Amino acid sequence: MQTEDIEFRQHRVRLYRAGQGPTLLLIHGIGPGTSIPANFGAVIPALAEHHTVVGMDLLGFGGSERKSAPPFFDFPLWCEQTSFVIDYLGKNALGVWGQSLGGAMALKVAAECPAIKKVVATGAGGGPQEMNPALNRFWTFPKSAAALQQALLSSMYDTSGITDTLVQERFETLRQGGVGEYFESMMSGDKQALLDSVFLSPELLGQVNADVLILHGREDIPVPYEHTALHLGAHLPNCNTMIIGKCGHNPAREHPDLTLRLALDHLG
Repeated sequence: MQTEDIEFRQHRVRLYRAGQGPTLLLIHGIGPGTSIPANFGAVIPALAEHHTVVGMDLLGFGGSERKSAPPFFDFPLWCEQTSFVIDYLGKNALGVWGQSLGGAMALKVAAECPAIKKVVATGAGGGPQEMNPALNRFWTFPKSAAALQQALLSSMYDTSGITDTLVQERFETLRQGGVGEYFESMMSGDKQALLDSVFLSPELLGQVNADVLILHGREDIPVPYEHTALHLGAHLPNCNTMIIGKCGHNPAREHPDLTLRLALDHLG
């Protein structure tokens, strides 16, 4: 992927580009060390065979700059960043794929932006969800490799790839560059209030004219499909919802072939 930095509100935003064809914007979720490569690395090469793929690191993550003043968990600003990047790309008819909280961002922006014709939302938030222990672990910076391992185990159905070596390497990476301190500040306070701030009302969802495909893991423990995918699907005017068995929070990581086939068919 080629990288490009643009300025949004006096902050640097990192974009990733690959492929040719209709534009597809990728939006990642929220977690320690999250970025476009971390969330979508397994599917970007195949997507780039059909689309001009543009990935966007949210402020505070990956190659994008961190905010200088709180609130660092800023769902409205991240949505504004998404709209800004869409304007930067030229507001041509485009598709948007959001993972986890990125799925909620994609839907909120789609309600206001007619240029978005297709949305894919995987493991999406935005429903009337209560904070649970698994999501709480995922939204807490791990103080040890064991804590990181526990968070990873609760986010995946097939945990065979979560080896001690992988966990230790990722933990050492997360300890560098002030990532931990910033993420702790971002997630400090009432996590339920942070979760409530991303709720998408039936009225807002009813304004989404784009065609939407929701893919959600049946075994998604941090973001249960009953509280999110079913809520979104019940109120979106043009939506198909598929619950994927033997799958945790990120279908693109655990079932890349199935997820790609469904997403590419939906995107057209």
